[in-house]
Amino acid sequence: MLSVPRGIGYESPSVNLPQPCSRELRRIRLYDTANIDTVFFVISELQEIPNQVYRPAIEICRSCCREIKKGYQRTNSPRYYISIPEGDEDGKQSEIEEPRVVVQMDTETPAIYQKSCLDHYFDKPIQVTGDVRVIFYEKMIGGRLFYCCFNTAFIRNGLLQLTVQDLDKVGKKGRSICGPTFCVELLFGPANTGYTSSNISLGENFTDDSL
Repeated sequence: MLSVPRGIGYESPSVNLPQPCSRELRRIRLYDTANIDTVFFVISELQEIPNQVYRPAIEICRSCCREIKKGYQRTNSPRYYISIPEGDEDGKQSEIEEPRVVVQMDTETPAIYQKSCLDHYFDKPIQVTGDVRVIFYEKMIGGRLFYCCFNTAFIRNGLLQLTVQDLDKVGKKGRSICGPTFCVELLFGPANTGYTSSNISLGENFTDDSL
């Protein structure tokens, strides 16, 4: 993303930033937690104000992650994502212009029962854009544990995993809920412009049994 020319002189560095985009946040999960069965969170976007450096945080969602218990199954979990064809390395558009349905397979079930995990799945995905902050609390009012920040343009796939070292303001209380392999996991839908999961109509004959 940033390269500095070699040699004599003071040429400006070359900056190649990804294009801004929105993402659908589908799930927040905390792996390998300890001494806690519920963690609250608040999701905010940092809003840009013209001619000002300060960017206030605008809350867009708040809820909580609860313990995942063995045998629990989410029957209304959407499994179908839209995939928009992208250009090739030369910038040429793919010949296939229609969106494709991609099946999300659940292969994680045995793994999540090996550790204590807290989970929240958004029945209606939360759309986030630009600079985003997620603050985690022991209680909905007060008791901040830690927070994480990211920009949606830099998320290159559907999964963002953050260890304790990647989190901000992790104090004594925050560390007390983290096991040896603790991480915060954010699951996103595809980076599509103009398409969301609600735009898909799979048809009456398209079911899990047909896969």
